Amino acid sequence: MSIVMVNLPQSLYDVVAERAASQNQTPEDLVQELLIEHLAPSHPYVETVQSRSGLRVMVKGSRVGVDVIVDYSHAGYTPNEIASEILPHLTPDEVSDALSYYEDNPLLIDQILQANTSEAWQERLRERMGPAAEQLLGN
Repeated sequence: MSIVMVNLPQSLYDVVAERAASQNQTPEDLVQELLIEHLAPSHPYVETVQSRSGLRVMVKGSRVGVDVIVDYSHAGYTPNEIASEILPHLTPDEVSDALSYYEDNPLLIDQILQANTSEAWQERLRERMGPAAEQLLGN
């Protein structure tokens, strides 16, 4: 994902910064969330939420990320199989909407998928724990 710099009037930036602080977010994360929410095509079953690990795109009312559904789809499961066998607490409409969201926002979801590979998690563990991580990872 590329980063584009946007200049805001100081008064608007102050409003963004204040709202972001009240939600324990950075101004950048809040702006990204608002832009996705208000400019992206409408998906009635999908929402963006701020988590400890960053922005997440989820099926509303669940803890299931759109990236999880896309991963199952990439593994060859159909939307009906995902809804009926793998994630039976989701409806076929919710699964289809998540996949539709991916079609509209592939770069965002692909970035989330890439950040959540086992290799990416191992690298973050190594960065945070240093040499002690090698013992945990068995290397």
